[in-house]
Amino acid sequence: MRNKKLVALLLLSIILLNGCLPSKEIESLGIINTRGVDILDAGKLKTTIVYFQFDTQSKEITKIISGIGETIKGARANANFKTNFELTPGQIRLELYGIEAAKKGILPYLDTLARDAKVADTMFLAVSETTAEEVITMGQDDSSVNVGHYLYQLIERTLNDDIIPRTTLQDFIHIYYDVGEDPILPILKMEEGRPYLHAMALFKGDKYVGKIPTEKAFLLNMLEKTVETSMLELELPLEPFKEQLVNSSDKKDDKKTFNALLRVLNGNGETKISDLNNLTFETRVKIDLRLLELSKEIKLKNPKIEILLEKKIEKNLEQQYADLLTKVQELNVDPFGYGSIYRSQKENGKLTDKDWRNRFPDIKVNFHVDAKILRHGITQ
Repeated sequence: MRNKKLVALLLLSIILLNGCLPSKEIESLGIINTRGVDILDAGKLKTTIVYFQFDTQSKEITKIISGIGETIKGARANANFKTNFELTPGQIRLELYGIEAAKKGILPYLDTLARDAKVADTMFLAVSETTAEEVITMGQDDSSVNVGHYLYQLIERTLNDDIIPRTTLQDFIHIYYDVGEDPILPILKMEEGRPYLHAMALFKGDKYVGKIPTEKAFLLNMLEKTVETSMLELELPLEPFKEQLVNSSDKKDDKKTFNALLRVLNGNGETKISDLNNLTFETRVKIDLRLLELSKEIKLKNPKIEILLEKKIEKNLEQQYADLLTKVQELNVDPFGYGSIYRSQKENGKLTDKDWRNRFPDIKVNFHVDAKILRHGITQ
């Protein structure tokens, strides 16, 4: 009962403070928290809505309802026929797109959100590996989980841990209209009855065209901001360190690699054009690390061995950047934002999307990583 009163007070505060909702009794409103968008075979839209319902007689204040229509607002109106509460987007924190909707293009839905004064531009956007309905409804099967809150916190935590770049409505629209860069969004998938962050969706404009592992988003994040809290696990070659292995049995092991778990204390990068005519870029990344754990026990007291470890980390990250660039060039999407840098260096500062799509697959980038291990943690 106490939790219900706290939620009621929170909802009342939201309505009073944002001033955008009509002046109505709170008991008559269903305040939308999360919305899923799917395209049906007939081409109509299906929206799956998670909403807060204030009802002192109800044990459940979080409910799910769906509606079908030709437009998002039409689908919401259809959903309204199924409840005696008026559904209002007073606190949408997440909009989730089914994979087919994402492939077709999400700009029409973004325009609807951007034009609605009740919607905050800081809400998160994400993509479902299957349908938005599946992630929302299956995620709510566990009665102890508020699926809307759970999905929001799932994305917020990975964002706060500097694992992924910001993925808000504001960010997506800004990048979409900034010629020379393409947006990315989290992909959610179900596993053992729970949603989890599966990968990152790559967009060409507003259309989903492919995905990359979640951990690769960290590489992009270091080029956007200073990263300070991420965990980083790397697979490194064992041979250069065999003479420094503590356990003799490890020296006889046929395994050619070992794993290093590191915490990023400070990581950031910058990119410059070294040759404008030949579209050659220099991307430099500086990363300070704390070594937490090695899968093989290695003697690191010798400064030369620590320097060797830093060099292997640098080489690993440089290769990861190169592989990621190759991947996105094959798809002709630019989440790095090299096109924006190129445009800023042109004499007239003009660049069309078509022009950059023609140029991007052939750009050359030299990646340079400077890694420093500043502290040691557990090493075995």
